[in-house]
Parts: sequence; C-alpha cells; structure tokens
Amino acid sequence: MSYRRFIPGIIGALLLFACSGKEREFTWDEQTAALTGKNVKQWLRTAPFSNELAQTDANRMVFTNADEVFPFKGKYNNTVDELPASYTENSPVYQEETVLYQDPKWGDLFVTAALLYEDEEVFLRDSYSETGNPMFGGSNAVLSSYHASLEETAVKAGHKRYKTALYWAHTSGKSYLLGFYQGGKLLFEVAVPLQDRDTLGALNKLKEVNTKMKLDIPEWEQAAVTDLVRTGTEETFWKNPFRGIYLSPKTAMEEVELKLKDTPLKASEGAFDGDYSFEYKSSEGKVVLYTVRKDTDKEETVFNEERKDQSGYTYGLTKVFYKEKQERDQVKGVAVTYLKNHQYLELHYTYPATDEKARSVVHGVLKYIRIFKF
Repeated sequence: MSYRRFIPGIIGALLLFACSGKEREFTWDEQTAALTGKNVKQWLRTAPFSNELAQTDANRMVFTNADEVFPFKGKYNNTVDELPASYTENSPVYQEETVLYQDPKWGDLFVTAALLYEDEEVFLRDSYSETGNPMFGGSNAVLSSYHASLEETAVKAGHKRYKTALYWAHTSGKSYLLGFYQGGKLLFEVAVPLQDRDTLGALNKLKEVNTKMKLDIPEWEQAAVTDLVRTGTEETFWKNPFRGIYLSPKTAMEEVELKLKDTPLKASEGAFDGDYSFEYKSSEGKVVLYTVRKDTDKEETVFNEERKDQSGYTYGLTKVFYKEKQERDQVKGVAVTYLKNHQYLELHYTYPATDEKARSVVHGVLKYIRIFKF
C-alpha cells in the first residue's frame, strides 16, 4: 500500500465541517451498543493486528490509496443499488469506519464497519472496480482502473439475528480471506491476506479476529479448511434487478434501465403498444406497463420545472413525474422522465383499482429508473 498523503488542516476542517451536518437521528440497538461500546473505531482497533496506518495526523487529513488496493472494501448493496457513502444526502448509512494495517506478518489489510439507520439486508457483489486516485497517480490516475472479484465458499448463513459469509477476494494478483457479517444495523468486514497458499493460517487468523473482537460468529468458529473451497455458486451476491431498454447504436449499451427483474412483470408477447411492453395477470386482473420515447423542444431544467407540482419520484439525478386516474375498475397513468438530446420517456400503465400489490409493483418501477445520459 502506498504511503500516506497529507493536506493542510484548514482544508481538512472544512471538509469535516461540510460532512458533519446530519439531521437524522441514529438509534443504537442493544446488541450493537454492547459489542462496539458505541465507539466503532476503537472496537475495530481490538482486531489482532499491529502497525496501524494512521488516517489522521495532527491537524491534517490523510489520504491513502486503500480503495485502489482493496476495491471491494466497504461496498454494500441493498436490494436496489449500492449504498451511498454516509456523507451523502439521505444516505441510509449513519457511520463508516476503517482501520488499515501494514502488519509485519500479514502485510496490508483492513477491518471496516458501518452503521445503518435502519435494519435492512445488504449484499456484497461478485466484482468491483475503482478508478485511480489523482492524489497518488497524478491527473492521469483517473484513466486507470482497479478490479476485484469475489468467490463464495461453503461458509454462508442467514439467521433472523444476523447473516454472514466467507469469501475469497482477488485483486492485483493477491488473494484475501474476506469475512463479512451483518448483525442488524452493524456491517463488518475483515480481509486476511492469503500468504504462501496457507489457507489454514488465514482461517486461524480469521478465527482469532472472531474471538478478540467478541463477534462470536459460530460459522467462523466452526469453519474448516475444506469449507473454504471455492463453490462456484452465486447464492449470496447482490442480484441486479434492472433490465435495460433502448440500445444505443453508438455505445451498444442500453440507455435506460427499469427495475423489472424482481417483479412479476414480463415482456409482453404478441402485439403490444409502445416500444417496450411488460405485463402480468394478478388475481384481480391484468397489469400492463409500456414505454414510448418522444421528442421535446425543452431543455431538461425547463421540462422538469414545468412539472414540479406533479406527483413524482427522484432517484439519483433522475426525476419522474406521473399522473393517474381511475376509470371504472382500472387505474390508468402516464409517467414521464427526461432522457437526453431533447427526448423524454413516457411510461403508460394500467392496473386493477383494488389491487394494492399491483400498484406497489408499478410504482416500484417508476421510483427507480436509471437514465444514462452520456
């Protein structure tokens, strides 16, 4: 891992001030409070490693290239998308802490933890990518990328109180035994380097972490070397719920993605309205959603401003506006969202007026629409 870079304290103070204004209140659950002593950073330092790489220095902030060395560090997804960092607006993450070590025996490694405002299940992905850090590689660093892949082992469990799994993480020619744990609002990871193919040594160190940090995860304690064979499965990884539509002839990539894969909506068969159509039959009737791409002479800011009083959703930079009304036993609606280059997307939908589940399905699609504008 590269050595640290510093910036003057006044910048550090400004950055810390800008990121500290949290209005949402965090509530400790009894288990997490007892485990961490309500001091996550100090709890992480109880890990059985030495030679911590300090991330603060007097009145200066310290930058490391840890995200390049460990592209998989502290990256979590809920059922929809990657969790944004704790300092971003409306983030579901209350706090994130990482302790980096350059251990004399084990080398570069990390322990990291996060606290969520709510107890929602999170997932790891099977692959990660990070761009280079200009603080280390100069202005051309952003042209570089660093990749990591994860593989499942037989050690994985989901319980009412917690979930856990052990993975093999691979990046830049190195492998790590990655332990992941979620207990309610607490997320925890440790990466133990695999040295000289000594799987037993890495496993024993992971078990020491389990004991010293008082995690007491039964699956870690009971794991054997034979349990760490790569299974080739993808049972615990995040499942992407988005389906792409409108293939770009320039990039050969879809310009729009709809959150359809985790819904009963399937591509319509036979003749249908619109460019793309999806439907299913509920116990109360037919549910249909179809899309049409249209031209507009309005810029995006004007387009959105004209609809600011309508009902709608915001997902990232995407704003969706909709109107709907009941006609007899059906609800009919039209939603719009700006695409790019003076084009917008219309989403037409119908569902039985008494079918609350169908409404939830349709509005779940409207709420999460990805638009690729570049």
